[in-house]
Amino acid sequence: MMKDPVRKAAIVSGVVLTVLGIVLLFWTQNFINGLVRWSPLAITVFGAWLLFKAWFRKARPSSLFLGLLLFLTGTFLLFLSTGILPESLGLKELWPVFMGIVGVSLIPYGAGYRRTIRVTLVIPGVILIMLTGVFLVFSLGLVKESFSEFVIGWWPLVLVFMGITLVASGTFGRKE
Repeated sequence: MMKDPVRKAAIVSGVVLTVLGIVLLFWTQNFINGLVRWSPLAITVFGAWLLFKAWFRKARPSSLFLGLLLFLTGTFLLFLSTGILPESLGLKELWPVFMGIVGVSLIPYGAGYRRTIRVTLVIPGVILIMLTGVFLVFSLGLVKESFSEFVIGWWPLVLVFMGITLVASGTFGRKE
């Protein structure tokens, strides 16, 4: 352990300058374009490592959520950056997928949290997945009417879903 703050600052500054120089060298030599294309792979690998820790090493439950979130996000960004998806589909059209990724990540985290199902995590996950579907339909242009026209015409469905949720929680909730 270094106790001299001047030496510590010199080493940290040296590392930062070295990394910055390498990145700028790659950028000026047009090598960075290939790296940027495959950079989401680092997010995917880190997410996979966290998932491995969560499943096989019995890490904290937050590792499951964060691992799944990073793995799915990295995979989606990799699909976008490498051209696996058609060029007509960009981030402008597919932005709702990120909501779905968060929703999908919340469900196993809420279902496996300390061996009980946490409805406060699972229900928002399901809602985010449903909203992903709704927003994707509009952002991909599969529906002719605008989103505002849809909301004006169909907003009472929110009351129906809230009523069903209250009836279900009253019927299937804990009895005291």
